Amino acid sequence: MTLISDDGSSRTQESDVRPSPSLERVLNPSTIAVVGLSDKSPVAPFIEPTLDSDAEVFFVHPTAPTVLGKPTYRTIADIAEPIDAVLSVMSAERTVTLAEECATLDCGGLVIYAAGFSEVGADGEDLQRRLAAAAQRGGMAVIGPNSLGYISVPRSLNLTASADYRPPAGGVSIVSHSGAMIGGIAIAARARTGMGISRLISAGNEVTTDMADYVDFLASDPETAAVGLIVEGIRRPEEFLRAARRCIAAGKPIVALKLARNSRTQQMAASHTGALAGSAWAYDVAFRHAGIQLAHDLEELVDRLSLVGQLDPAKWNKVERLGVVAGTGGFASLAYDLAEAEGLVLPPLDDLADWVRSTIPGITVPNPLDTTGFGATFWTDIVDRYVGSPELEAVVFVNMWGEGDDSPMYRRLIDDVAVAARRFGKPVAIAAGAGPVGAYAQDVIGSDGSVALGYGLRGTLRGLHTMGTFVRDRGTPRPPADAVTPVPRPTGPLPDAGDGRSFLPFTQAMALLDRFGISTAPHCTVDTGEQVEPGFAGPYAVKLADVPHRTELGAVALDVGRDDLERAVADIRAIAQQHGLPETVAIQPMTAARGELLVGIEGRSELGPMVVLGIGGILVEVLERVGGRPAPLTHTDAVALIDEFRDLRLMHGYRGSDPWHLAQLADLLVGFGHLAAACHGWIESLDVNPLLVTEDGLVAVDALCIVRDTEGIR
Repeated sequence: MTLISDDGSSRTQESDVRPSPSLERVLNPSTIAVVGLSDKSPVAPFIEPTLDSDAEVFFVHPTAPTVLGKPTYRTIADIAEPIDAVLSVMSAERTVTLAEECATLDCGGLVIYAAGFSEVGADGEDLQRRLAAAAQRGGMAVIGPNSLGYISVPRSLNLTASADYRPPAGGVSIVSHSGAMIGGIAIAARARTGMGISRLISAGNEVTTDMADYVDFLASDPETAAVGLIVEGIRRPEEFLRAARRCIAAGKPIVALKLARNSRTQQMAASHTGALAGSAWAYDVAFRHAGIQLAHDLEELVDRLSLVGQLDPAKWNKVERLGVVAGTGGFASLAYDLAEAEGLVLPPLDDLADWVRSTIPGITVPNPLDTTGFGATFWTDIVDRYVGSPELEAVVFVNMWGEGDDSPMYRRLIDDVAVAARRFGKPVAIAAGAGPVGAYAQDVIGSDGSVALGYGLRGTLRGLHTMGTFVRDRGTPRPPADAVTPVPRPTGPLPDAGDGRSFLPFTQAMALLDRFGISTAPHCTVDTGEQVEPGFAGPYAVKLADVPHRTELGAVALDVGRDDLERAVADIRAIAQQHGLPETVAIQPMTAARGELLVGIEGRSELGPMVVLGIGGILVEVLERVGGRPAPLTHTDAVALIDEFRDLRLMHGYRGSDPWHLAQLADLLVGFGHLAAACHGWIESLDVNPLLVTEDGLVAVDALCIVRDTEGIR
């Protein structure tokens, strides 16, 4: 439950594990008051279906005697009974006055369309503070402001300013930061035979009730089987991820569409990590780690949710072996290509090969099976063998059974599929070659969750992939990461990175790595007037210690012998004097390496600190490929992160070469996760580039740690 403090900010009461009672009242109301609506209002037709719901609806208007054929009340206080949901269609200022009145009554909360709050500046911020304070006094939830409200399709509750697109009822619920997109979802759902919507919620400005609260509510909502999120930003990441885990534990997949993915065009930290690990990347990493799947547009979001919304959860499985039966060779070929692109495996089905060759003339490939010209003759046997095959966990049947193909033959073919699906109890999907399956198919298969109807081949395969991924992730234990004790920000002035940002001096950065078990190369620093006595054998690498981009300045000398060391130090110091930079020089022994890694921390993510891994050196910029995990990491997380780079065949060994000390790398990543979590209050980003891969192990030779000016900013 979100609580509102006196200054209008929100906090979470950790003991609350159930949805807010006030939010429950607003989203499942028995009584509704609509305030400010008249028959002339442009949103009146959108709200009117609510009169067909089982809720009692009251209209409040100061002058109109009736609204939508019902008598009105002059004020909300004139209504004699408690009101669960108050819908305001008035201006921002009048809505705040209404909220202040509701705070003195027994109201569950408000649904607010009006804009003109914090999104417009100081005047709006004052209104939003008053609104938050009223909500706190009255213990009310607020949907919005600057929202299109919500729709509960099964109950015909349309407390919305969105057009009445009338999506079919079902088990998929959507929460969107973008109000207009709930209309897009409704349109997409109507285009997909079998897809059904439970709730469409427009979150708006989230003045008291945010995405974490909605997901927490949906985790317990008996009308919701799967959840879709359209996300601009998450305000309370810990609470949100905890609610998401509740939802997933309840057997409800979550698919999220992250908006504003172009964050890498914004100003980044003076580091590779900051440039490569933008906000959208961090969301992708954190969501995947939490078991939230990703979509990249509205169509994909709906496709990924459609099949899990139709199939009986008792029949879900990992879909590690998929069979495809196609009505034509073209669909069979396309199905194989798309399945590979969507990460699904079509096994060769050797056990069925002899039967296929002897039964269907000219066909030698059992999976995907091309039934051109002979499918109808052997159809029932084909369906039974494929749906009943122990080698397959799910089967897709694809043909041109669109809306105009309602023939007795197609109905018989689809009925055979439905009968087999019920008998063998495994996920089965019917896909048109393109677009929706004809609505007649719904009559044939019924609604018992045995068969799902997909939208085109790719959409159908995406839906099966979402189901399989959910089952696999949910079955994978996620041990909790170790608790981490915070480390305070270093005191005293720090060097300037050149853009107004501060960074740790070389020796402090290396000491921080050592503290968390990250191996560093031997090093010493020499200040002006000090003797050059490294204390370890050469040849040496000599560099300016306390500058962020020394290579661009030419302030690095390599393979320096002992006799040339003092001269090299003097030359490097002269470069510092020329550019007005700190003159401390770092000396390290040259380290032979057979590879380089980038390991870093991105500390500015809205979802908490992230550990970043990539191939180092110039390849980090060539490949632009990094992986990551939220901090702190478990050993299991670290191993999984390393495995994401197996396809590059560098870390894992190639042409007979040894892997890059992967066990040590996993331990090092865990250490980085502890470092990231412990220093989250003050580290903006940290690069170890390169982390050298030597014959004896992994060793950090440098670190750039960008530091916030103040501690505790998250």
